[in-house]
Amino acid sequence: MRSPFLLVTLAVMLGCILDALVKYVTLETALLTMTAWRFIFGSMIAGTVFKLSRQPLPSLRAWRFHMMRAAIQTVAVLSFFWALTQLGLAEATVLGFTGALMMPWVAKVILGEKVAPLAILAGLLGFAGAAIAVSAAPDGAPADGNRVLGSLAALLAALTYAVAVVLLRLRTRSDTTEALALFNNTLPAGIFTVALGASAIIGQPLAPLLLPASALPYVIALGFVGFSIWWFMSLAYRDAEAQHLAPFEYLALPMSAGLGYVFFSEVPGWQLYIGALIIIGACLAVVFQGYFSKTKRPVSDILT
Repeated sequence: MRSPFLLVTLAVMLGCILDALVKYVTLETALLTMTAWRFIFGSMIAGTVFKLSRQPLPSLRAWRFHMMRAAIQTVAVLSFFWALTQLGLAEATVLGFTGALMMPWVAKVILGEKVAPLAILAGLLGFAGAAIAVSAAPDGAPADGNRVLGSLAALLAALTYAVAVVLLRLRTRSDTTEALALFNNTLPAGIFTVALGASAIIGQPLAPLLLPASALPYVIALGFVGFSIWWFMSLAYRDAEAQHLAPFEYLALPMSAGLGYVFFSEVPGWQLYIGALIIIGACLAVVFQGYFSKTKRPVSDILT
């Protein structure tokens, strides 16, 4: 039996790898060019997987729904990628955590899910742990970055990401994982390709359309990693409520801090480790709550 908690953890880990790759690639590649090609390669992978599954094409109704969600997804992606160019990796990650804090309430509004008290507490504890972890700013943030605009972009990304993920759950019961992966890659690829073409016409013709040869392997990797993230997310949200999975977003903090240290010389203080312990504890609380609610056993059973 697959565990939605393990699946979402894998998705979060891959998300941290993707963020680090984006931060590195944008040092030598235009952000819009990199983002468009990341989704183009991702759509190639998703299209191949969908074709091999031999499923019929999704209905027009499904395409219309996912086009709306893709528009929200592109705002989340582009705003967070831009925030990565303005802030340190750990800083952008922590601001992204506000999306997990919003997710149970977005799920309540859109899906009508009841917000469990433990889910609220775990979310608040995780957010408090994130705040403690970044109370000492790490070294390595871009020296010429606009911290105010970068922070606002990360918050916008968090909100739109929360909406996009909760909307994803509306279709996890009716769309296959292969179809969801197809939507999550091909539709943003179309939106970003149009934007890239428009920028080429308005700006310097052809230059924004091209990827430097040195960046090509990394952008192909971005396509594969991005496809895998939404594949795991689709499976996870098929089997668990959004409020139960939301606190696992906080695992990105220790993961991104490690990548920031290795690749960008970001050195967080001791506060990071205290915050990470709180975050992991909140995630474990959600795991136990989900287990006991499904088995109908009282939580006190764990003590006997």
